[in-house]
Amino acid sequence: MPKKYVIANFKMNKVDKDVKFYIEQLLPKVKDVTSQVVLAVPSVSIKTAVKETKGSGVVIASQNINENGFGAFTGEINAEMVSNVGAGAVIIGHSERRSYFNETDASINKKIQKALKAGLMCVFCFGESVYDKKNNLTESALTTQITGALNNIYGNELGHIVFAYEPVWAIGTGVVATNAVIEKTLKLIRKIICNLYDEKVANEVSIVYGGSVNESNIKDIAKIANLNGVLVGGASLDPVKFSAISEAFGKTVPKK
Repeated sequence: MPKKYVIANFKMNKVDKDVKFYIEQLLPKVKDVTSQVVLAVPSVSIKTAVKETKGSGVVIASQNINENGFGAFTGEINAEMVSNVGAGAVIIGHSERRSYFNETDASINKKIQKALKAGLMCVFCFGESVYDKKNNLTESALTTQITGALNNIYGNELGHIVFAYEPVWAIGTGVVATNAVIEKTLKLIRKIICNLYDEKVANEVSIVYGGSVNESNIKDIAKIANLNGVLVGGASLDPVKFSAISEAFGKTVPKK
């Protein structure tokens, strides 16, 4: 049974003291949540976030890594650095990285390989563009992105990768893909993975959805069959809203 994840992506928001305050507010609200809660904070706050979440079960993630090891890459951080300060995960291939920083499927593949070697869980983002959607190229686009990202990745490593389907046309736009579209795409994603590996591997991977997810639409999104969680942007910046989203994917009922 695929594990469920609820992942917050702060993007370029919150300074250190804000991250600390956020975690103080969030932890009591998610202590009974059964899905894995992940917070992708700005890199300068990873160490603080790791300290503040110690013993809580919440995983702290980096929002990016460089595809290289140590070397002359001014301003960059690599997988070993992220792991060394206590983070347990990293977001790789987000559409903003692809768009603003020209990341390719090849560079994303290198990042995944580096992250896995450093013991980090990878939140691998992918999704079709508006152009792809309008021209019925979704299957082609997703096949290209997934195949490229998983080059030289073994089937037994996919348990350390969370597949984050984020249609570009739905990110930050307020437009959420319908449940029918998401469910259809989930089947397509598992089919692509099955073709690369086998049916067992495809059925066991965790797939989450991202794209204008918020506390108002989460109950509807959580009803989607075979969906294993969500990757949340703007709505994750509020601990109350994010805790409500987290609860939609599992909460322990206290014994009477």
